[in-house]
Amino acid sequence: MRKIAGALGIVLCVNIAAAQTAKVGPGVAGDAVSCRNIEDYGGSTGSADNGPALMAALAGSAGVGHCVSFPPGRFTFASAITFRLPDGGASATLTGAGSDVTELSWPQGGGLTFEFVGQDNSVHVRNLSLTTGTAGGGRALVLQQSANLGGNPADSALSDVSGVTIRGADGYAVTDYWETGVAIVGVSNVNMTGLVVTGPGGEAYALHGQGVVLEGTADDPLVVFNIAGSTFNYLLKGLVYGNEVQGVTISQSNFTGDDYGVFVPTGLKGLDQLAVTSSQFNCALAGVYVGSYTSDTLFSSNLFIVPNTGVGILLEQGYLYSAVGNAFNSGSASMTPSHPVGIEVGATAGGGTITGNLFDNMAAAVVLQKGSTGGNVQSNEYSNDPVTVSNLGSGNRVGGGSP
Repeated sequence: MRKIAGALGIVLCVNIAAAQTAKVGPGVAGDAVSCRNIEDYGGSTGSADNGPALMAALAGSAGVGHCVSFPPGRFTFASAITFRLPDGGASATLTGAGSDVTELSWPQGGGLTFEFVGQDNSVHVRNLSLTTGTAGGGRALVLQQSANLGGNPADSALSDVSGVTIRGADGYAVTDYWETGVAIVGVSNVNMTGLVVTGPGGEAYALHGQGVVLEGTADDPLVVFNIAGSTFNYLLKGLVYGNEVQGVTISQSNFTGDDYGVFVPTGLKGLDQLAVTSSQFNCALAGVYVGSYTSDTLFSSNLFIVPNTGVGILLEQGYLYSAVGNAFNSGSASMTPSHPVGIEVGATAGGGTITGNLFDNMAAAVVLQKGSTGGNVQSNEYSNDPVTVSNLGSGNRVGGGSP
């Protein structure tokens, strides 16, 4: 047994403790923990498969406060790794010396899955890279709840993914990529800070790969996801919604070279509370696409570079939306008759506000489609926009103040 401090290589910690009032899992960064070195179990940067060594080290580290440490370098895995948390109060922490300093690599795809068995479980993955040697090689990191919770998901312990890079083993935006960077299934309360997910290169806007995918159910809805200071480049979709997802906040993040930045498919249920602030988008089809009713949506102080194939914010089904203080600039040399569009709103079950925004060189700055109602568009700045507001709906207010 030995002590390590800070981020001297990867640390996989397993701590079992009772649920805490603050719902912050044990064994997070800053704690002094006793670690098992994977090299003591046959692991090395020269091994073609560190999977058996990792599983042996995990078995040898059973108990309170035990963990497995990796020194810096590239550690290769021949197949997917799944770790099931031992009980409902357990926490696992995986920490590296820094992204692209510590690398866990799957030449044939595979990735790392953590299975939760209760809402007091938590996982912390920090300061490392997850790479694949394939094109579309599975899911890099999965947080998956196997228990049927039935309680308030807001009472779950807090998990985080911080300082993690997810890319191809051949570099940034080259040929290799993960099909999905981070998949969260049935797990609530997850912070993602400094997360980088990069898809394949070779084209201005990618057609492959997803950054983060969130999926809940009616029995186990998902709540509270904070994504800050993160980058999603050259992906088909940056952030993808599933059913029963609520309380997503995106701030100070970049979505560049994607087809869609934030993508909410049609036909979903149980969606609420999406806030996007101080972020930048350059996406082929839409920076933000909302195809299912998502109540209480806020878009503030963002920059949208909109090519002549796309829309900055496309709310096909809008409900209680607010777009305030954003800038929409053309990303192409010349506009087409129909694009780019700054903000487009389709059928609405509740009204919204579009105010204080800047639209520059948009074919149409704001489009309120047939079926839209209750929209309030006022006090925006328009520059070189052939159409400022196209109001095809009923009951919308364009110009002037609120009653």
